[in-house]
Amino acid sequence: MQRHNLPLHELTATQALRLMRAGELSPVALVEALLERIAARDPVLEAWVRVDRDGAIECARAAERAWRDGTAGPLCGLPLGVKDLIFTKGLPTSANFAPFRNRDPGVDAACVARLRAAGAIVLGKVETTQFAGRDPSRTHNPWDLTRTASGSSSGSAVAVAARMVPVSIATQTGGSIIRPAAYLGIVGLSPTHGQVSREGLLPRSFSFDTVGAMARSVEDVELLFGVIAGPDRSRTSTLVPGQTELARAVLDRAPRLLMIEDFLQRVTPDTAAHFAATIEQLRGRDANVKRAPLPVPLDLLLAIHTIILFVEAGTYHSAMLPLYREHYAPGLRAQLEIGHAIPAHAYLHAQRVRARVRTRFESLLEGVDAIVVPSNPDGAPDRSTIGPHFCQVPWTLMGWPAITLPSGLSQEGLPLGIQLVGAPFAETTLFSVARWAESQIEPLPAPDTASAQSTARAM
Repeated sequence: MQRHNLPLHELTATQALRLMRAGELSPVALVEALLERIAARDPVLEAWVRVDRDGAIECARAAERAWRDGTAGPLCGLPLGVKDLIFTKGLPTSANFAPFRNRDPGVDAACVARLRAAGAIVLGKVETTQFAGRDPSRTHNPWDLTRTASGSSSGSAVAVAARMVPVSIATQTGGSIIRPAAYLGIVGLSPTHGQVSREGLLPRSFSFDTVGAMARSVEDVELLFGVIAGPDRSRTSTLVPGQTELARAVLDRAPRLLMIEDFLQRVTPDTAAHFAATIEQLRGRDANVKRAPLPVPLDLLLAIHTIILFVEAGTYHSAMLPLYREHYAPGLRAQLEIGHAIPAHAYLHAQRVRARVRTRFESLLEGVDAIVVPSNPDGAPDRSTIGPHFCQVPWTLMGWPAITLPSGLSQEGLPLGIQLVGAPFAETTLFSVARWAESQIEPLPAPDTASAQSTARAM
């Protein structure tokens, strides 16, 4: 059946689906190849919490029949990983929390239900920091095992970067999609807040929690978004205004970009130089790039986000923390206790300021297709941290969609990225800008896990 030259683990989601549609790739062969890849790589990388080998093969056989019978859905036979904060029926959702280790929710989250209905195959659950907090997970970075795999979506990013799965589902509350995707040299999408249902997601902050996707191409995250976007199953409303039915948009010109100056003053000199060179490269391909400062100080945005996040996280965990205190990671436990101590008037004031700030931010998008900023201040730091989040928090605070693209390697040989930010509910325009930018930037190679392992042993 197979009539192509690429190793199966190197196929993107779009490539795999195209081959399956043409009858040139067996879903069973793809799943088996990825299971072998996981068996070979994951003992070192530790991205997977649970791999549903038998269930995945059974689903792959059903997908093979569906392609043969002409009943295949848009994602039929596509294997993916699901962050272990998102409910999956028959697979425990543990949130990296020992008391939840074997807790089967008995139901799929809305996004997982949509993926399964489209024919996707849940290969298993991938690691998260505990309850999406900032205490690092056990997962290793395949570019350099001494560096962080970041978080909170550490397993989602590593599973895709290490070619153990073509796509994965992740979440962002501060920078938990954009940051790890950029550190790992892949594409990450954090959609407009509310575009994808959070039904069946263990919450961290209801004001910010966003379900998104990671892949190795813009086309792939766009494909997944088109399936998972939509309201809760309990609601009967149609698509929210502005979604334009997720139609594919194509720019008939080079994009108009706005570069925010504040971030270049806070990233490392190496990252600033790399980012400036990338912008000049895009400008040389006729992109119209303007510069502007943030309408309010970055530190104010970070403070607003912190207050709201801590209070909402503390509220969710208020009943569990006294019962399971010893099972909480120390950093998360401290955040929850601080959240309990923040008075209600401070939380309400932070929400009011947030609303005012969002109004002032709207002017940034006038006359431009997307905002462009560095994805991270540098390549991945050491494993004691998941990395700073100031490059992502402003857009999470606004609830605006963002996508990160790999843009090259740092002087230390670690991935760097550019982050494109769009108007709320305008993912179609953001995807068109991202596809254009992706076509202008040389793609990164796959990380060499064997080399990273040797380097780690030598240190």
